[in-house]
Amino acid sequence: VFFSVQIRYWKDGDKEEAADRVRTAGLVTSAHVTGLNPNTNYHVSVRAYNRAGTGPPSASTNITTTRPPPKRPPGNISWTFSGSTVSIKWDPVVAKADESAVTGYKMLYRQDSHSAPTLYLASKSRIDIPIPEDFTHAFVQIRVTGPGGDGTPAEVHILRNTG
Repeated sequence: VFFSVQIRYWKDGDKEEAADRVRTAGLVTSAHVTGLNPNTNYHVSVRAYNRAGTGPPSASTNITTTRPPPKRPPGNISWTFSGSTVSIKWDPVVAKADESAVTGYKMLYRQDSHSAPTLYLASKSRIDIPIPEDFTHAFVQIRVTGPGGDGTPAEVHILRNTG
């Protein structure tokens, strides 16, 4: 009787005997592997296991993890108010050769320290956010996003009479 799957993975150049392992529970046939190094080649094989032991491994396949996101947060953040909108802009982040491409920006916006944040996505280095008439301030985090994940956030406190 088939019970679970064991995923074995090891870096290119390492010995298969030293492979790390992830096991699934029950009849689950996929797993999330964490802690991999960015921009690194790995070999991966899969095998079934049950009470009787572990079955033969599949042929290994090769994967390469993505490069990490840029480490630099967006800079030179400024904002302007126009009616019921605050326009926020920043200098674009350009990825270095050893970093993954920037495909957009994520912005977390909170009216105050007790409110739930709202996530906004932007493809360019600016965004317009609707604000209530009684707006006085907000807390904002802006970070790059792309194939390598999310970058380091820049944090600003937006006040109605500044920018």
